[in-house]
Amino acid sequence: MAADLEAWLDGVRGREASERLGYEVLAWSHALPVLSSILPAAPWSELFDCLVEFAQNAGHSPRAAEPLAQQLLAGELPLTLAYLFPEFSKCRRLSTPGGKLVATSIVDWLDGEGLPAAEYFPLARPLFACWTRCGYLHKMLSRASFPREAKTQYEWLVRQMLRLCRYDGTQVLSDESAGSWSRPLFQAALHLAADAVDREIAARIVPGRKAADIPSPPLPSPSVNSKWATAAVMRRDWTRASDQLAVTYCNRQLALELNCGRETVFSGVCHPQLRFNGQSIECVDDWEEACWISDEELDYLELEGRYEHGLRVQRHLLLARRDRLLLIADAILSETAGSIECRNELPLCPTITFQPDDETREGILVGRRRIGTVLPLQLPEWRRARVDSALEATEHGLVLRQQTNSQRMFCPLLIDLDARRIAHPRTWRQATVAQQLAIVAADVAAGYRIQLGQQQWLLYRSLAPVASRTVLGQNLSGEFVFARFTRQGIADKLIEIE
Repeated sequence: MAADLEAWLDGVRGREASERLGYEVLAWSHALPVLSSILPAAPWSELFDCLVEFAQNAGHSPRAAEPLAQQLLAGELPLTLAYLFPEFSKCRRLSTPGGKLVATSIVDWLDGEGLPAAEYFPLARPLFACWTRCGYLHKMLSRASFPREAKTQYEWLVRQMLRLCRYDGTQVLSDESAGSWSRPLFQAALHLAADAVDREIAARIVPGRKAADIPSPPLPSPSVNSKWATAAVMRRDWTRASDQLAVTYCNRQLALELNCGRETVFSGVCHPQLRFNGQSIECVDDWEEACWISDEELDYLELEGRYEHGLRVQRHLLLARRDRLLLIADAILSETAGSIECRNELPLCPTITFQPDDETREGILVGRRRIGTVLPLQLPEWRRARVDSALEATEHGLVLRQQTNSQRMFCPLLIDLDARRIAHPRTWRQATVAQQLAIVAADVAAGYRIQLGQQQWLLYRSLAPVASRTVLGQNLSGEFVFARFTRQGIADKLIEIE
């Protein structure tokens, strides 16, 4: 032990702040009380002084470069030393700056309702663990929780971290290590800050827990969207097996993750790759929220990205709860006509395969079991109709390729998440859109009829300026419409964007 400590002390002072270093100094800090009866006084004192020095100096380092390291070294470490060694005045004095830094970070890095900014999603679970430990330390040191604003934000964070759970408890849009499942972490967080609603949500979502057989309190919407955080989570319900689409859109990167029951279907960067007149063009600004609607029927998020040469992409993300349909559709709008090519790739997870149909352009997503059907609505249903577009599996994922020589293009992909409908007949057709009794071009408006088993839907998107148009017997004047046909043939509009 003494040799290990000597080797660590010899190299530690020259090291830069990092997550690894943060966990190392915390481990040594928690070992200090035990080491006092094992080590001679000199090496123990050298270690103690080294850790206090780290706690005193870490608060001066910038947070942006290594945010988690800064929380560990300048927040949790000072609180830990103050708790373990209250008899030393230099340790007691560390609790105030350490607690202040953690409280300030909780307020600054969350959106006001506990959702972390998208840039912190990869670190959300480790930060949650750090802040939970700090919450207990702060409470034991001051007999009070965080300051009021930070306490409120932490309570909201507990609910958001439940919302961000996959079926197995790991976190969406994170890698295996950073987003790993920890039952003790969630038990501690629920004990520290949860109310009855959060405990009921946890009983429905957390692995190994079971909802009580008593009336539950009214639960909030399972979905959330935050323009400030540039993130959204669209969930069918508050259950482990819920259909769930997580979205982040920061730093010009649009990332999606779809979970369906036990399966993570795809996860990762998923924004359109465009070519205009044969030249690859890039996104020139951050994606921005254009519209968010959430009700009992569906969640709908519309994002807009600006590309070179004046092109705009409006991405529609729609999760229909009762119908169990996911729509991912891009409207590509150019200032001038030209050759537009769009390539969209869904980064399928390694356990997921796409099985294309032999005769039609649809296909089935398969993991541990069959998940659902993918329909490329703008492509002709039957493969015998030749086009320059395709839906195909590659080594990196599921790719939808479309192209046109015009000013605008619509690229819709519909995923049926109800595996029970796979065995039923299905079809889709591009519908004729008319304006003042004249058929409009494909770059003016697009309409589709979709049939899955006995159910049918209508999808409509106006690409040119909105006008009164007719499709499938329906008179529409909005920009975007998604409707379900009743048995009487009436189009029940689930959503209409004017």
